[in-house]
Amino acid sequence: MSEEPDVFKEACSSIRTTTKDPVTKLLLGSSHLTVAQLETLLADSVSYEKAVSKGRRRFFRPSGRRISRGSYNRTLFQAQNNVIRSIYTILLLGYVGLFDTSALQPFIELSDNLQSYIQETSIISPERPAGIEELKEKLEETISSLAKRASFKDTA
Repeated sequence: MSEEPDVFKEACSSIRTTTKDPVTKLLLGSSHLTVAQLETLLADSVSYEKAVSKGRRRFFRPSGRRISRGSYNRTLFQAQNNVIRSIYTILLLGYVGLFDTSALQPFIELSDNLQSYIQETSIISPERPAGIEELKEKLEETISSLAKRASFKDTA
């Protein structure tokens, strides 16, 4: 039981680091999730991995104030619904013919290569505060061009 406070501290620190990351902030700003919802999803995931009881998972959220179990559960439910609805949107677009399966590949590659792109170009660093703006422009340009091409359909 004495290890429990350390587990909470480590998890909170990790989640706080993730949510304060400039790339996370950039992506979160254009997502369907709020900061609280992302924190809650991360807290739920970490606490599940650590086999923490459901009643104590809310303590993994790094926000400075305590939240009730009901509030935590509502936020988790909203976050999960937002993620599920986003997935259904992609499936719907594919089903009605606006989004071919092959059109998803560039988005998947963009997601996979985001971290390596940041590392390779050293775009996010204290010495280069403009780096996040460069990344934002690159993402907007790439996503916009992918989303606009022939109504999401692969033209190749």
